[in-house]
Amino acid sequence: MKLRNVRLVHFRNHADTAFPISPAINVFVGKNGEGKTNILEGISYLCVTKSFYASNDSMALQLGADEFTVRGTFEADGGLTFDTQVSYTGAARRKEITINGQSPGSLAEVVGRFPVVVLSPENSNITFGSPADRRRFIDLVISQSDRGYLEDLLEYRRVLRQRNRILADERENRGDIESILGPWTVGLVNSGARILWRRMMFVKEFEPDVRAAFARVASGGEQPGLKYQGTVASAEDGDAASLAAEFEKAIERSAADERRAGLTLIGPHRDELLLTINGLDLRGYASQGQHKTFLVALKLAECSYLRERCREIPVLLLDDVLSELDSERSARVLLETRTLGQTFITATETQAFDRVYGKGGYRRFTVQAGRVTDDDEK
Repeated sequence: MKLRNVRLVHFRNHADTAFPISPAINVFVGKNGEGKTNILEGISYLCVTKSFYASNDSMALQLGADEFTVRGTFEADGGLTFDTQVSYTGAARRKEITINGQSPGSLAEVVGRFPVVVLSPENSNITFGSPADRRRFIDLVISQSDRGYLEDLLEYRRVLRQRNRILADERENRGDIESILGPWTVGLVNSGARILWRRMMFVKEFEPDVRAAFARVASGGEQPGLKYQGTVASAEDGDAASLAAEFEKAIERSAADERRAGLTLIGPHRDELLLTINGLDLRGYASQGQHKTFLVALKLAECSYLRERCREIPVLLLDDVLSELDSERSARVLLETRTLGQTFITATETQAFDRVYGKGGYRRFTVQAGRVTDDDEK
């Protein structure tokens, strides 16, 4: 998958920005706050309909504007092209997505069609942050490679919200809700079991890619590991039906605790992905350097995973990554990008790129106050 062109209109500090794109490596250079990250953020909108940087679409609106638009043309590895547009209107809080002039029927029809991998400082939460951060990482990777998973995830979240509302109402009003709660519990178990099984399979399939990537960017004999820790008893050798049975039993056992808490306490929304180095929990024992290396390995492994399962080479977005790594790790990461497909990188200087790629080995752009200059055309 390659992005042929991109245009940002009233997006962050870009009033109307368009520029040519290399099918290989594109480097955006400039001081902080000039609009480099916003370019990658716009590409993220085209790929997965949202920002990797902000949680609210309204934050991407240029000051004083009521609507932003991001347009781009993708070319699939098989040669098909897709003219894609994402627009957001602030007053109506409405986001519209079109692909070749048609509105997709659901989010699941967009996510995964244009696979993307993002590595940015915000991703540090994957290794440093809460279980929710690691669940989000798992969910985005699997969703890009499995439309059914995303549909199950959206359904699970809908059912979970309703079930929690019923439990909270009972906690306040002390009424008998069993007949009301029952159907929502069935829905929770059915979609939740499929999510659990797919996550467990993902971790099993993904771990070898992480170990291989870690060995390429790290020095020494450290061994990374991943383990899925579920609130439902593991049934890795079974299937979704086996997990559904375990899930149902766990819900029954936690019924009294759920009534007291007014919340659903069992299920994939409470699970954890344990990251380890040499068998020890990364959060408690790893240095900052080990955290950074593990994160890079996760992202390189994500590239391999999506390439194999989407049958498309994902677009790679590297936001201010070199400032987070020492010179040795930076060089190793840049060497990796030479084999990963189309890459977009932001940085404040170019010495590292010149050393690894050579001065003619990448396309360089200067970004200043929301304006992009193609340095190769000067």
